[in-house]
Amino acid sequence: MNGNGTVAVSVICPTYNRSWKITETIDSVRAQTLQEWELLVVSDGCDDDTEDWVRRSARQDSRVRLHRIERNGHPSGPRNAGLALARGEFIAYLDHDDVWRPDHLRVLLGMLRADADLAVTGCTYHDAEGKEAAEFSPLSAFWHPQLQLFGPMFEPSRVGHRRGVVEQVGGWRAGAGLEDWDLWLRMADAGHTFRTVVEPTAALLMDNGTRRNRMSRPHRLPLVVLDDARTAHALLCELRAGRHDESFRAAVLADMRDWYRQMDDSGALVRPLDWSGDLDEEIERVVSGEVKLFDELVLVPEQGRYAIARNLLCSRVEHARRAARLMPCVQPRVLRLVRDLAEGGLGGRAHRSDESLLLGP
Repeated sequence: MNGNGTVAVSVICPTYNRSWKITETIDSVRAQTLQEWELLVVSDGCDDDTEDWVRRSARQDSRVRLHRIERNGHPSGPRNAGLALARGEFIAYLDHDDVWRPDHLRVLLGMLRADADLAVTGCTYHDAEGKEAAEFSPLSAFWHPQLQLFGPMFEPSRVGHRRGVVEQVGGWRAGAGLEDWDLWLRMADAGHTFRTVVEPTAALLMDNGTRRNRMSRPHRLPLVVLDDARTAHALLCELRAGRHDESFRAAVLADMRDWYRQMDDSGALVRPLDWSGDLDEEIERVVSGEVKLFDELVLVPEQGRYAIARNLLCSRVEHARRAARLMPCVQPRVLRLVRDLAEGGLGGRAHRSDESLLLGP
C-alpha cells in the first residue's frame, strides 16, 4: 500500500457457505508474485463457518478483508459491494471455488498497465476431483465485439479491469445468470479496450453443481421456421441422425473462416498477445472436433408455426435479439443448408423467423 492508502489491485471474492475450502482460494492470492494487493472477501450472508475461516486468514495476512452483506443469492450484489470498498488502481475477480497460479496478477496487470481497460488470461478447467474437465482453446481467447455478442466469454476469475469502468456502464446486474457476459457486452458497447493472453493463470471449477449449469435458458436463436409440427420434428430428427454432419461441418468451417477474416479486416479482432499460431488451422481444429453439431437444438411451437432453434445462454432479451439479427451474416451457409433440407428433402416451407415470438420473455 502506498502513502495515499491505495493498492495496485483489489481482488473481489464473493462467497456463500464455502467453509474451510475458502482458504484454498485465499491462499492462491497470498501466493501471488505481485504482492501489492488487497483481497475483499464479500460474504453473501453466509450462515455456516465460512466467515470464521476468512477471519483466520485475515489474522495471518492483514491484506485479507472480510465484508458481510445481507443475503442476495446472486454474486452481482457482493461484487458491487466489493467495488464500493475497493482501494486498488485495478480490480480483479476470483470466485470462491477457483484458484490462481502465482503469476496471475502479474500477467493481468502487465496488460492493464499497457493499454487495456479489461484484461483476460487463459485458464484450465477441472472437476470437483481435480481432473481436467474441458480443454481451453486459444480460439476462446480471441476477442471482437461480435464474438462477445455470441458467446459467454471470460469467466470472472480470469478478468481484471481498470477501476471505475464497470460503474460507468451500470455495474454488475442481477438476473438468471451469465451476469459476466452481460457486463462484458456492455463494456464492449461502451468502446472499452480488451486484451487477452492464452497463458493459463487461473484454475476454474467446472461441474454440474456450478450455477452456470443450473441456469434456465429462456432465449433462443431460430435457424428455420416451418408451417407444421410433423415437418419440423422430422427435420430435427434428420439433423440429429448424423447423416448430414460432414456437409454441415464443412459449412461451419467455411462460415467461421469468412467471419474471422471479416472481423480481422475490420481491425477490431483482438488476438492473444502470447499466441502466434495459424488462425485458419486453429479454426479447423476446433470445428473438426468431436462436439455434436445439433445436440442443443430445440423445437419451439409459436402461434401455429414451429421453429428449429438453438438455446442461447444470455440473460437479456435485447441481447438475444441482437444475436438473432447478426446470425444470418455469421452462418449463411449453415442456415442455407437447413432451409434446403427442410424444403428439398422434407417438402416443407421455410419462413424467416419473427424474433418477437421466438426469443423468450
